[in-house]
Amino acid sequence: MAIRAFDPAALERYRQFLGDLIDELENEVVPSLRDGALKKAPAFGTAPGATEHAAVEYADFHATTWRNLQYLRGTLYGLRAGLQSAIDNGGVVDQQTAVEILRLTDGDDLYA
Repeated sequence: MAIRAFDPAALERYRQFLGDLIDELENEVVPSLRDGALKKAPAFGTAPGATEHAAVEYADFHATTWRNLQYLRGTLYGLRAGLQSAIDNGGVVDQQTAVEILRLTDGDDLYA
């Protein structure tokens, strides 16, 4: 199996960047959607059928947004764990992991 070597310092910078994204997601976005202003549907007016139609649309939007945030959370945590593993191995990773890292980062300044 082929292996690739990346600059551990660059991997660490990217891991920290992902950590900052996770913190923002966990501390600002998720609470707003789960417990804050975005948890409640807005008033939809008094036009005939507006409440029924808009409420359904909003519920669908909210569910889709929540599901996508959960996917994003999983992806960010997985990426950070993968980068940590690569850092722990001195920047040396197997080909499959390297392909994933490069696909997700465009390879910017990661090579040793």
